[in-house]
Amino acid sequence: MLGIDWGHVVEAATVVVLVLAMINMLRMTWYMVGADLFMVGRAKEKVDPSFKPSVTVVVPMHNEGVLVGRTLDHLLKIDYSPLQIIVVDDGSTDDTAQQIAAWKMVNDPDNVIEAFTTANGGKAHALNTAIRTRATGELIMCLDGDSILEPDAVAKSVAHFADQRVVATASNVNIKPNGTLLGMIQRFEYLICHQMKKAHSAYNVEYIIGGIGSTFRRSTLDEVGLYDTNTMTEDIDLTMKILAKGGNKDQRVKFAHDSVAYTEAVPSFRSLVKQRYRWKYGRMQTFYKNWRMFFSRDEKHTKGLSWFFLPFAFWQDLAYFLEPMIVTFIMGVAIYFRSPETLIPALTIISIFVVMNVLGTTHLSKKDKLFGVLMAPVMYVFFYALSVVEYAALVKSAIRLPGLRKSLGQERVTWTSPERVRASA
Repeated sequence: MLGIDWGHVVEAATVVVLVLAMINMLRMTWYMVGADLFMVGRAKEKVDPSFKPSVTVVVPMHNEGVLVGRTLDHLLKIDYSPLQIIVVDDGSTDDTAQQIAAWKMVNDPDNVIEAFTTANGGKAHALNTAIRTRATGELIMCLDGDSILEPDAVAKSVAHFADQRVVATASNVNIKPNGTLLGMIQRFEYLICHQMKKAHSAYNVEYIIGGIGSTFRRSTLDEVGLYDTNTMTEDIDLTMKILAKGGNKDQRVKFAHDSVAYTEAVPSFRSLVKQRYRWKYGRMQTFYKNWRMFFSRDEKHTKGLSWFFLPFAFWQDLAYFLEPMIVTFIMGVAIYFRSPETLIPALTIISIFVVMNVLGTTHLSKKDKLFGVLMAPVMYVFFYALSVVEYAALVKSAIRLPGLRKSLGQERVTWTSPERVRASA
């Protein structure tokens, strides 16, 4: 087109790509150093075997008939005492309630697992009902209906609360292998996230205690009024409420890397977009509700969280809108100049990053680590599938952004679980 100096356009695009690449390199380095610092700190911590507070595990379910039997089987395998287990069926429209009753008759004659049904009101409402009316534990752990724990996961989470500053911990959530390509991609994604979570704890900038295996002091939950019921991501919302009220200087929310949990992979791209949309829009809702935490001057908040990490998380979503243009530009340069080697630096960097994350994961077997190392170069290509999903979810969230404030006016958010398939034991 006339009037456009394409040479300057290419130069400008090159500068943008290089700047974003440098930021990404610094980000990955920051995470890897933080993960190492976290592990060094954990090695210095002393374990107090006499610290045995009572724990209540709460499992809300809605239309989990396909998976409920396996979930209940694993709940009985939890190795911790004193322990209370509560399963609440939130008005399922399938046979979840009937399956729970049938399973208990055969497998739980001593009524170790307390189960009840409530009128459908959403996940946060189900959690609040169980905690308010039945939970007796000093610590409350929350699971999802499709998640399972390693037998020692509760004990591992509890150990972190020996530090009186700790008010909440996130478990080390893994994707159960299901033999599909999409499942494998999600599994690698979660492995990388583990190292990031370690860094968040090391730098004291964590603001997300995910729902699976999330553990809280009961006193802290009571102080903030339990879960809000008007956001799509009740777990992020609760964590931000805790930080908004008590800050992150005198109290800590942290990653319990040794408390291992497993969940199902989302089985289709369509469902994955729905999941990531819920995560992104729900986080936007939470950020809107807690905007005062951004650049907070309150002494209870660290500058690392309120002046750096929260704004950076917001900036990352904005920058992600450039992803298609960046990928198109890089591929265009490689094709135009017939230089596929242009992609080698990016491939090498991502491969090294994946390898370091896999090798730094303590709960993987040697076989799984070897597989992860061998798959690292291929993941550079496969991760673009996730990029498409993330971008679609981001665009969908942006389209709904004008209704963000109004969305918080709803009293309860309904369940948005992906479709279920028969799971392995």
